[in-house]
Amino acid sequence: MSTTTDSLKGVRQITTSGVLSALAVVLAVTVRFPLLPAAPFLLYEPSDLPLLLGSFRLSPWWVAGMSGVVALAMALVGSGGAIGAVSRFVGSAALALTAAVVYRRLAGRARSKLISVLTGVLVYTLAEVALTVILGPLFFGDMRMALAMILPVVVPFNLLKGGINGAAALLIDTGVSALAREKGAQ
Repeated sequence: MSTTTDSLKGVRQITTSGVLSALAVVLAVTVRFPLLPAAPFLLYEPSDLPLLLGSFRLSPWWVAGMSGVVALAMALVGSGGAIGAVSRFVGSAALALTAAVVYRRLAGRARSKLISVLTGVLVYTLAEVALTVILGPLFFGDMRMALAMILPVVVPFNLLKGGINGAAALLIDTGVSALAREKGAQ
């Protein structure tokens, strides 16, 4: 009996992570637009939304794997090359992995999903600041320009992008959870 349960759990995890990863790639390729006039080269895309949904349903290991799969897929079909893949993986993993870890620690407590998403957005923003310091000179041409972009562009863009994806994930998860409860009650 336990082997069957473990097998079903494994199939469910593989299926869930595969569907959410594929959805993340589709959203990244199809929904892209600038959020800040000061940085039209920074495009919002909701690929982290499915990863956040996964952080409520899957272990942190699965969420980290999903972040890697999406970064690799986007490097192959999208733009940004190696720098973009590294940046995408680090940012997405910082957001979704943090949310998954915090959610696991707070599961069952009031507002655990909200706290996990807010923590994820803060860690995501800090990770993007660190990436700007490390990889920014390659992208902007020099360290001075990279540092000048942190407060007026990098921080607001990533707080906004993470906040939008986080709010959407919370709304969708609330709807899916309510639907599941309703179906279970019938």
